[in-house]
Amino acid sequence: MKPSRRKFLAVTGSAAVTSVAGVGSASAATPISNVPVPDNTSQMYPVMGTDAENPTATVYGNFKCPFTQDFVNNVLPDLVDKYVMKGKLNICFRTISFEPYGRGKTHGTQSNAFISDSDPKISATHLGVWEEDPESYWKYFESMFAGSLVSGTVTPEKLKPVMDKTGVDNPEEIVARVNKGKYDSLVKDSHESALDLKIEHTPTFEIADSTFVGPKPEDLSDLVSFIKANLSKADTLLPKEDSNDVSSGESSGSASGNATNTITFDGSSAKGWAKYEITVSGEFKQDRSMDSSIEDSDVIDGSTASGGVGPWKDTFAYTGEITDLTLTQPIDVLRNDEPVDLEKLGANIKSETEKLNVKSATDSEETTQVKNAISGACSRQ
Repeated sequence: MKPSRRKFLAVTGSAAVTSVAGVGSASAATPISNVPVPDNTSQMYPVMGTDAENPTATVYGNFKCPFTQDFVNNVLPDLVDKYVMKGKLNICFRTISFEPYGRGKTHGTQSNAFISDSDPKISATHLGVWEEDPESYWKYFESMFAGSLVSGTVTPEKLKPVMDKTGVDNPEEIVARVNKGKYDSLVKDSHESALDLKIEHTPTFEIADSTFVGPKPEDLSDLVSFIKANLSKADTLLPKEDSNDVSSGESSGSASGNATNTITFDGSSAKGWAKYEITVSGEFKQDRSMDSSIEDSDVIDGSTASGGVGPWKDTFAYTGEITDLTLTQPIDVLRNDEPVDLEKLGANIKSETEKLNVKSATDSEETTQVKNAISGACSRQ
């Protein structure tokens, strides 16, 4: 049986390869293709692990980056056995498709693509595989990094044979969704998340907002020490469903008393991806009431919380009063599980910000880009 998966964002709308010398394949007790997927995961991005509420680390990579390939084949299997299979850590994979804002060149070109103009579509395709068939995702992922990397102009259609080979459900539907732009906003969100973390290279291993750049096989012991040093901090970023702080109705240090309320953003009626930003006079804590999800992309910054919903719910426990609320489209909002009038809340409805206006690198430039990479990581500089 396939793991249960929420479906999000309304549907809108054999690759050429080149050898990469020196990239081998590690023999591990647990192949990447056999890693567990949390049955109750609420992640929009691919995640391996035994339980959705385990501490979570994120690998930022690129499917055309040979250093990401080296990490996947020769470092990740050790982390799987040491942490993932033992339920100590989940690992999420996100891709980088664009250069940072404001940079004029990509490895000597006049482009804002990371490695080539195929990057966004390759990234969107892996998200489509994850949404449609999470049970087969890691087989697809392993195949993408096995042997030779994809190169040249890579379209979703050219990735369909990889989906067929790894048993992914409904590859034609995935291709159609990618071509209609269903996952474009998620590809952009990964880019922006990497910007927030000041990530310049792939692969980069992130846990609790701390980063380890370009982990190679010889860096494994240092990477393990890095994980150990940050693991307890990662745990605090993922509140448990039965959190005493939330269920007791108390929040320490509140500026406006100890009474705790909940605010729920229900995206069931959303047209695609609805984003929100809310500010209160007190404090926030994420909450799982009303079967709500908890996402890495949901952010609490002091007295302000922000995130996005599709056909699911995000809930926050908060103290104090709501002082500001902005939505990108009208959606159902509930206070203490009861619907509220957006007008009475003073909600400000703003249209979604424009998509990235980027000029992509030509695929013929990718060899130069890889040659210009720093030792151990593909570079965004």
